[in-house]
Amino acid sequence: MTTKIMPISDLRRNAGEVLNAVREDGEVVYITQHGRPAAVLVEYKHYEAMLAQLEDMADLAAIAAAADEPARDYADFLAELGRGES
Repeated sequence: MTTKIMPISDLRRNAGEVLNAVREDGEVVYITQHGRPAAVLVEYKHYEAMLAQLEDMADLAAIAAAADEPARDYADFLAELGRGES
């Protein structure tokens, strides 16, 4: 996967070519505006994979945080939820 930095004006002139390069060659294109980073173009499947990976990492972090919580009685837990009796 190659990385390219491109001003937004170049993207406007060559949008089709840039999108083809992103889609077919797996290029990552950093778009700048006034010399500053503004956006990143990545292939759709790669983007979806990154989102799934972030979601998995967030789930693992939540599990790790929950492991540090003190244990409590299941009946008390249900009562707290308003579903059961203490």
